[in-house]
Amino acid sequence: MIEPAKRSMRRGKNYRATMFAMKIALGSDHAGFELKERIKQKLAAQGVAVDDRGTDSTASCDYPDFARAVAEEVAAHGADLGILVCGTGIGMSIAANKVPGIRAAKVDTEFEAERSREHNDANVLTLGASIIDEDAAFKIVDKWLATPFAGGRHERRVQKIAAIEREDEGRAAQT
Repeated sequence: MIEPAKRSMRRGKNYRATMFAMKIALGSDHAGFELKERIKQKLAAQGVAVDDRGTDSTASCDYPDFARAVAEEVAAHGADLGILVCGTGIGMSIAANKVPGIRAAKVDTEFEAERSREHNDANVLTLGASIIDEDAAFKIVDKWLATPFAGGRHERRVQKIAAIEREDEGRAAQT
């Protein structure tokens, strides 16, 4: 069960009030398909709206396609947060982090889930289906969704990450 957060979420909403209004973009490659489907069922049972961006089977496919689809939806504010699942979570994290405005965190523990939201304002969670089991994945997802961004000194650091991104975009536009 998702535990209500003690502080308000970054967008100024009370977590308890928005928990059921939350929309999650969800995606996986073939290696993460089965775990993604279980996470989707669990979220739906908790009343969380899920937009499944694929894949729809265990047939071999390319993870960057699904990482991009989820990351772009989150960056465009079509979803509040995103969750991606592949074999290790690494490839999905790398690909999602190429989309401007995305802070994807590859997480294997509840502690990392909490810190990625609280300190880094991660807006995409990536999981490795070959690394963690279903029970661990559920606990990580619950912790991640229940943890708000702390703001304060962490806000300054997240803004510095965004500044790096803007500088890189500026250099790319000049070439």
